[in-house]
Amino acid sequence: MYIDTRTKETMQQSLYELFDVSNVQLDDLFLKAGTLSMTDHYMDMGKFNSVINEFIEAEMYDKSIEYLLFFHLGRRLNSAGNSVEGKNLFELLSSESDLNIFLKSHGVTFRINKQLLNLFYKGKMISLDDTSREYVPYLRWRLGYNVNQIDYCFNGFMFKDQLVRNDYARSLFHAPEFIRVLADFLNERDIITDYVEKSKYYCFEYLVPIEKVFFDDDKNLIKEEKQKYLLNRVLSRLYKYFTGDNNLFDHDNPILRLDDTDEMQAKFFIKKEELTWEMLR
Repeated sequence: MYIDTRTKETMQQSLYELFDVSNVQLDDLFLKAGTLSMTDHYMDMGKFNSVINEFIEAEMYDKSIEYLLFFHLGRRLNSAGNSVEGKNLFELLSSESDLNIFLKSHGVTFRINKQLLNLFYKGKMISLDDTSREYVPYLRWRLGYNVNQIDYCFNGFMFKDQLVRNDYARSLFHAPEFIRVLADFLNERDIITDYVEKSKYYCFEYLVPIEKVFFDDDKNLIKEEKQKYLLNRVLSRLYKYFTGDNNLFDHDNPILRLDDTDEMQAKFFIKKEELTWEMLR
């Protein structure tokens, strides 16, 4: 069982089937949650979540969600062909991946040094010791220099319904964040231009066992807590549609991630869709 988070309609249908409720019953829930949480000046989200979570706990006692949809945004090099797996950044930079080969063509290489990756440019190791220098803190974070703050992970989003309205989705159109920062740090903007010319921007869709996925908001949730969090976020988004907000922005789309050493296996892949700038405007 999973909640189909592609559209408003698929989310509604999934909840009807999971909870065996009608659209009228969901509307009654939203009316109750909105009424009890609304004050003269603001909406009390604590009270709203209390009503929503009470409903979830009452309905979930004999049900289980085993999978969730995972929407990954990324510019994939054309040389990758039909490859659909998702490797973590450590693997991409330290193995003979398409990204590694592309960066080598621009004189950029990486070498494994225990848990971190050392950066080399045109054969010379580039120091990342000066954390006051622009871009260095980001690169240290992504290349494993900070033991308690490493980010190699493969990530994505939980909802697709308004994903093209997401500011992060728009920013990635112009090149992956890591590529942009690396190019600016090395003062080699040609890396960005070349990458964009040799790649296409996609939304990759995966259906993943819920145990493999972490929510960026809270990485310590156990399976039962993940299910409740997922349902709370789905009901909260449907509440916005219920109130007539059909022009949602996507700032509250939960970020999903795999473990830093994990990778997205091809067997979880469903489909991919190319995203154009016209779709994101």
